[in-house]
Amino acid sequence: MHRPNIYDRISQRREEQERLARERLQQEALKALPPPRFCTNELSFVRPAAFKDKTYHLLTLTDIGPSPFSLVIGRSQVSPDQDLELLSQQLLKELEKSLAHIQWIEPVSPVEVAGMEARRAELRWRQQGQPVHQLQLIFLHRDEHGCPLLIQITATSNNPKGMTAIERSTFEALIGSLELRGADVEQAAAE
Repeated sequence: MHRPNIYDRISQRREEQERLARERLQQEALKALPPPRFCTNELSFVRPAAFKDKTYHLLTLTDIGPSPFSLVIGRSQVSPDQDLELLSQQLLKELEKSLAHIQWIEPVSPVEVAGMEARRAELRWRQQGQPVHQLQLIFLHRDEHGCPLLIQITATSNNPKGMTAIERSTFEALIGSLELRGADVEQAAAE
């Protein structure tokens, strides 16, 4: 019977250690959480980390031309040190710079939406001579990677007399029915 020499034993030990390391890596890979999924209305996918999400959802009453009433839901990434009050003040400044003859019906005020702190404002201005009336709501949430997001929900009415009671109740119903996907995001952020 052939007795292994010292080099054979060293080689066998190295092979055994490499095999154990491979098995450990395979076990760790099986335990690893899959990448978080980005969800849209109809599908989800793994969003590459380098891609910025600039999603907007536009809900209108018409297929062609301007809608008399619309809802826009936007999400944009913000830095972790941003707070809601600072972001709402920045939004006010941007609106005042970009909209001619802006009139504040309701100044920015704190509200709660789906258990989250939010800010709400109501304003009107003229666009190409026509009155535009808006309700805006903003709050902070987190994306599928746990990064902070600013969510902005805007209801816009082009009714010459201002936002109608039906339009206002449509906005309020949407806000009242809002449910945030949070458990997945909060768990991912904690890890």
